[in-house]
Amino acid sequence: MLITTNANAQVDVGITPAALVSFQPVDDAYVGSPYLSEGIGGIGPGLSGGFNVIAAKGFVIGAEYTTAWFEQEQSGRLVRGGFPLESIPATTKLRDSMISILAGYATSGSTRVAFLGGVGARLDRTTIDDVEQEKYDNDEGELLPLTGGVDVIRPLSSRAQLVISGRYTYNQRHTRLQYLGIGPHVIRAGAGVRIRLN
Repeated sequence: MLITTNANAQVDVGITPAALVSFQPVDDAYVGSPYLSEGIGGIGPGLSGGFNVIAAKGFVIGAEYTTAWFEQEQSGRLVRGGFPLESIPATTKLRDSMISILAGYATSGSTRVAFLGGVGARLDRTTIDDVEQEKYDNDEGELLPLTGGVDVIRPLSSRAQLVISGRYTYNQRHTRLQYLGIGPHVIRAGAGVRIRLN
């Protein structure tokens, strides 16, 4: 989570651990017999951690790590392959982790609002029965994850602030993940406490 604090300080450095909920709509383009029984997505739990620096006039820059967990039993030709494997269910696990560099501006006042945007990188691979799923050789030109969001910050003490955050990420999936019904849209809401380091 990226956030701000006392506007009178020249530089404010802080870290923010938080719990979050991730909503990731299923991509149902390939859902249907005999190809894919159902996609993976929905609502899942997650965690985040952030480090940021805030200038006196409200400019914010920092790094943020977020992750969420999803699990789904799937079957079909796009999961294990053609007959007879298509009828055998498999457990697909999506550990959707990203690290992002975000920048933006925070309003002034006792309760502050930070408007943020930036770019990130993917960190984990999806597994089917604990086997990592690789990209196809012809997958090229994937966009890096693009993120925008808002933090609402309310002081708790001189060193701590409550942070309520919302993020939207467009996380383009390569072909293998599209075949599993994993969509590109990631919406995450979180709550945490920012701790000032200076």
